[in-house]
Amino acid sequence: MSLSVMPRDQELFVVLTRCVRMLSIRQIASLWRKPPGSRWVLRRLRKLAAGQLIQIHTINVRRLIPAGPLFRWKPGNEEPDSSSIANFARSRWPRAAQPTMVCVASPITANMMGTAACNLPRLEQRDHDLLLAEVFVRYHFENPNITNQWHGEHTRPKAGYRIKDPDVVLSDSKDRVLQVIESAGSYSARQVERFHDYCAECSLPYELW
Repeated sequence: MSLSVMPRDQELFVVLTRCVRMLSIRQIASLWRKPPGSRWVLRRLRKLAAGQLIQIHTINVRRLIPAGPLFRWKPGNEEPDSSSIANFARSRWPRAAQPTMVCVASPITANMMGTAACNLPRLEQRDHDLLLAEVFVRYHFENPNITNQWHGEHTRPKAGYRIKDPDVVLSDSKDRVLQVIESAGSYSARQVERFHDYCAECSLPYELW
């Protein structure tokens, strides 16, 4: 029996290929305005997986639900206290990873959407990517149209040799940059400084999460 792709499914494909590379089942339930343990969500995702449109994996990740950004900056503001930001960024993570069900785009869907975003991210990127997905869900809750403005790093050309591209660029319909977002993970003070210096040089407002 053929699988009918619904608008909700299509939006999920866009999110997984253009916005973030991975979403937990709980995060997808939130995007779909369903309870965290909704059986309907899991059944629908399993149908999409059976149709080879997504992949479902259970992986060990350290799940972090941030209360808010570590730091916000825009041109004219004071520079960040990089050491304090780095110390907090490193201290906030839970010690133990937990088995978590996640979804990623399949190669078929990535090809259909014109990106290379498919399959699981590398092991060392998974905590980072799940945190970035949590930020996306928060933005989406406040503005369901954020998908049209949110452009993941993997969808944009490289900024340059040895330059840290922001994880996300938010831009308007005329491609004007509104803000950039970075999942800081466990950044060192030097990494915070480098990211700030790049954004300051380019006059880019940013949020570090």
